Amino acid sequence: MSVGIVQREARMGAGVTQKELGRRLHLSRSMIAEIEAGRKRLPRDVAKKAVETLNCGFYALEVAAELTGIGIGKLDGDSIDLHRSALKEKSLEELQEAISQISATSLSRKPDRLDQMARNEISKVIEESMDAVVVLMNFIASICQEYGFSWNDVWQKERRKLEAKGYKKAR
Repeated sequence: MSVGIVQREARMGAGVTQKELGRRLHLSRSMIAEIEAGRKRLPRDVAKKAVETLNCGFYALEVAAELTGIGIGKLDGDSIDLHRSALKEKSLEELQEAISQISATSLSRKPDRLDQMARNEISKVIEESMDAVVVLMNFIASICQEYGFSWNDVWQKERRKLEAKGYKKAR
């Protein structure tokens, strides 16, 4: 899925016109239309403001994936159901698979002492963990959207909690 498609969905879901979004981002209405049509890319210098303005998890995921070239963004394949209940079940399934693989894999050996079999097991841990993370991010985006929680506020609250625990340094 492209940033433009998700931007249009997020903008329309927020009841914001192209003209209004353009005004908030200091872009022309036609530039917003070009981005949403996939003919132009979202300028890097307005990406943060766009994510803050639209306050949509799916949009934030898509922008991050496009700007960094890393990440998955909004799941949009034919085999995924983005309804909150379906994502809840898929999240539980992926978490169980990740926990099972993590539990079954030894990490006691030093990295320079691993044979190919051990490396393969660690690779499976990474893969299963990433599957869980991707689905969980989409699950969080879905429930924020469907239940009216602010994506931005949820992440700011999480950051403050991690800072208070000493897991993250304050900015």
